[in-house]
Amino acid sequence: MQTISKRKFIKSSAALAIGTAIFAFASPQAFAESTKIIYQTFLDPNNAKDPRSAAQTKMIDAFQAKNPDIKIELLVDPTGGAAARAIKSGSQTPDVIRVVGFAVSEFAATGNLLQLDDLVKKDGIPDDDWLLPLSNTKVDGKLYALPQDFRIPILFYRKSMLEKAGVKPPTTWGEVCALGDKFAQSDTITFAVPLGGTGGLGGAQSLGEFFLSTMLPGNGGQYFTPDGKIAFSKESFIKAAQTIKDFYTKCKVTPLRSAQMGFNELHDALRSGSAATAVFGVYRYKTVKQQGGGDDLAWAPAPGYTANDKQTVYSYNIAINKKTANPDAAWTFVKFMVSPEAQAFAAEGGEVVSRKSAYTSPYFQSDAGKDQKQWADLVAQRGQTVTYTPILSTYHTILGEAFQRMILKDGSPADAYDELIERYGAALAKAQ
Repeated sequence: MQTISKRKFIKSSAALAIGTAIFAFASPQAFAESTKIIYQTFLDPNNAKDPRSAAQTKMIDAFQAKNPDIKIELLVDPTGGAAARAIKSGSQTPDVIRVVGFAVSEFAATGNLLQLDDLVKKDGIPDDDWLLPLSNTKVDGKLYALPQDFRIPILFYRKSMLEKAGVKPPTTWGEVCALGDKFAQSDTITFAVPLGGTGGLGGAQSLGEFFLSTMLPGNGGQYFTPDGKIAFSKESFIKAAQTIKDFYTKCKVTPLRSAQMGFNELHDALRSGSAATAVFGVYRYKTVKQQGGGDDLAWAPAPGYTANDKQTVYSYNIAINKKTANPDAAWTFVKFMVSPEAQAFAAEGGEVVSRKSAYTSPYFQSDAGKDQKQWADLVAQRGQTVTYTPILSTYHTILGEAFQRMILKDGSPADAYDELIERYGAALAKAQ
């Protein structure tokens, strides 16, 4: 049996007494476990090539410095599929999700997004400190998500190709059509119109996002009703379908091979210069420029039926899982991520951030932030929001297939409309 000297015993007892006293008077928070919030995002922090990922890391680091009792753990989910499954199944995690604007109605329809109206009112978040009013984000009069950025279609173009053809960036669909007579390069796509389903969140998303979500509702019109019924007219559909078919046929600005192009192929065509012009997303501009466009790549406002047509915009939003075990911590995080401070970091990654007050950041006075400030002005001047269907991926799939049949098999816009109405109506009935 081990023995202990009297002196060692006294020393040990004193140390124990001091330790006990410190424990007794220490703040309970000093020993509490941190609350963990799982944040679903499409941005991978290990992707060194994406400046948006680096900006996201800065935002989260800044949050945790202010809130050391909340630990943020990322769920990297590039397609959003994991978040969709979790919300639809009523899972407790992820606690916070990034959801694309045209999917908010689909997620809200599950009943598993936390309504934010009372929280926004309680914390005095102003409705008018956004490029477009916060109320525009509501679904059927209720707020389920807060916009982190705004995304508007713009015209990407190769300066050298337009200069060689002796033309300026087109401002209307009629001017796009007229490009066909100006371009002599047989191996160059004059104006790429993507109908394919690669990339994006499902179906012919690029066709819907860059063209039809603006062309079908028109200026200030409706796209869908809150319960998913089609709200645009047959006349607007036939006008849009004929315009796009003309690009492939009468105008000869889009070859038939581009009917298979989706997000991925359109990105590559712009990066490599095999497309002279295309309507694409502002969020890809800096990446395409870095990957090959260089100083030859430029942008202009997207064409419309007229040069000043409204353009449908959407956001990536941040929302809270209604089933989260930590709603207070989740709201603290969400509130920070849409704050002007956090959005100043997001802007460094290339986003057109949603809060007006974020544009006082020094970044926007620099050359790096010049384009984004102009895009923000474009959103404020020409941007409009619309209501999307809760089965958007299915709608985009039906839409893309109907347009491909119309063009590749020389069908009529009226036939494409009838196909859409029949197939979409059956899909919506099945989903309800």
